[in-house]
Amino acid sequence: MVSTLNELEGKIGYSFSNKELLTLAVTHPSFNEHNKDREDNQRMEFLGDSILSSVLSNALFHLFPTEDEGALSRKRAVLVRGSSLAKIASTLQVQDFLLMSKAEMKTHGYNRSSTLEDAIEAIVGAIYLDGGMDAATKCILNWFGDLKSKVDQEQVSYNPKGQLQEILQEQENNSKIVYRLTKEEGPPHKKRFEVDLILGKKTLGTGKGKSKKEAEEEAATKALLILQNTAKVDPV
Repeated sequence: MVSTLNELEGKIGYSFSNKELLTLAVTHPSFNEHNKDREDNQRMEFLGDSILSSVLSNALFHLFPTEDEGALSRKRAVLVRGSSLAKIASTLQVQDFLLMSKAEMKTHGYNRSSTLEDAIEAIVGAIYLDGGMDAATKCILNWFGDLKSKVDQEQVSYNPKGQLQEILQEQENNSKIVYRLTKEEGPPHKKRFEVDLILGKKTLGTGKGKSKKEAEEEAATKALLILQNTAKVDPV
């Protein structure tokens, strides 16, 4: 396990004084499903989420000195949304180091977007606990790279609901879009939502997220992929 942790440290760009923090950060809840007294990465993910938001808020505040609060909030939102964080985790190959149950491994749970998102946030929390805010800030900004370019890149796909509406108008499809909440789970501070996007009588996409809005946007993104690869969707 030590050699594996050393390899992961190389990928994330930080060497831990307390290796147990890193081990905990990559411990999926399923790993200890038969021993509930043992910790997993969920509490650390909660901490890392706050640290991540703080670091990016500060960076964006200085990077865009003329932007108002609303614009800065939208820029931060595209960076901290699940798909963006999962992409960073995947680039760092965090999925190769996750400790999970055999059942989760068998179903490729290590590639699930929500799992990768939680893991990278937990790693941020672990770095903060081990090395403080400066260490966490350095790692986060290194992972994101050119923050302005990253924001521009992510914002292109950030309004999937609006883009979906535009495509339907171009197709002269008057079917009503309905976002139906199908699942809500988790404690108050860590809710997870699942939403189906229904067009007429067809379900075109299902999204998951930490908020209804995030889940709706993911569902709309999936629906966009379908519509963009289809000449025309008949009204139903």
